[in-house]
Amino acid sequence: MSTTTTNKTNLITLGLCEIQVGEAAPTGVMPAQLNKIGKTYKDTAKIAQDSSDVTEHFEEGKAAPEVRRKSRKIPTLTFSIMDASVQDLVDYVGGDDVGTDGKPVWGYDGNEVVANKAIKVITEQGLDFEIPNGDIEAVINADLTASGIFLVDFTVTPMAVSSGKALRGIPHEEPAKS
Repeated sequence: MSTTTTNKTNLITLGLCEIQVGEAAPTGVMPAQLNKIGKTYKDTAKIAQDSSDVTEHFEEGKAAPEVRRKSRKIPTLTFSIMDASVQDLVDYVGGDDVGTDGKPVWGYDGNEVVANKAIKVITEQGLDFEIPNGDIEAVINADLTASGIFLVDFTVTPMAVSSGKALRGIPHEEPAKS
């Protein structure tokens, strides 16, 4: 009897360093140029997967299903940024800069289309996550009280790519020490 072993390493993923954004890559190849998306609000970043949609078929009078079909759902990334600029609002919520060069003004009527983006989540340790072609739904969540803050809440859904996977977890690499 032969035994096959796999190289499994215990990997604990925790902490967020930053979220980076770049031009969407429907090909599945992450772009070389990524920039920090903004100030991620503390304790808002989360990757979660909803339960599958399940269809069950039963024989009359029986408790156990004869057939059970599951339609799995892809995990989504949610987070919020604080101190959004006019350009952040244009890029992620939609709209246009209707101001002048020296005085940007966000203009929005709700009909604007927001382009997909490539997203990279860099963690403190464990797995970093790549979404080469992410559909972004960003909405304003402003608490305009004295103790409140203006946030933009993001939901990023990985979209299909022509090569590779829509969502990838890659072991975090520590920067080289000199």
